[in-house]
Amino acid sequence: MNVLLSELPNFAARPGTDQPHHYGQINTPLTKDEWKLGYAASRRGELPQYLWCELYFQNAHDREAGNCQPTMSVFAQYVPYKFARGTWDERREEVRQLALNSLARFCSNIETAVIDTQVLGPPDIERKVGLTGGHIFQGECLPPFMWSNRLSPRTSMAGVYLCGACTHPGGSVIGINGRNAAMAVLRDASKI
Repeated sequence: MNVLLSELPNFAARPGTDQPHHYGQINTPLTKDEWKLGYAASRRGELPQYLWCELYFQNAHDREAGNCQPTMSVFAQYVPYKFARGTWDERREEVRQLALNSLARFCSNIETAVIDTQVLGPPDIERKVGLTGGHIFQGECLPPFMWSNRLSPRTSMAGVYLCGACTHPGGSVIGINGRNAAMAVLRDASKI
């Protein structure tokens, strides 16, 4: 979800609407049971009670941006790719409210700070970005699907290399996937 704000969120754990913690990534926690129930609900095509949210405030530390409105990106889990009842277009507002309610547990001003939102579900991400299933990790981040079970950066086509989350060692923004691809390119170039 992309969000236009009138002010940055005021977190109960660290009060204030213009603080250094807005400069980095913020996660809103779930209990172990909430994680399990949320994942199970998503697999059934239903929405959970709460979403885990990873928050980014792109212009919080950009003083050169002047008087621009604060923005917030929300990466949330878990929502279904396909609903058991209804479609993403029919349920988009419900997902929006679920995300905001999930944040409101930790932010005193989220309801009044939000000016506008853009809710992108997995089908939207798949269509706009090309990620199958809208899955940013390009596969589950579980031991049976990680490390050597991911794709190699070197493909069977000469000069074509992979460096996304689908490659060894797996998803997340860690940079190792790109390094592995660069090393494969350098090794292959040294053989020419």
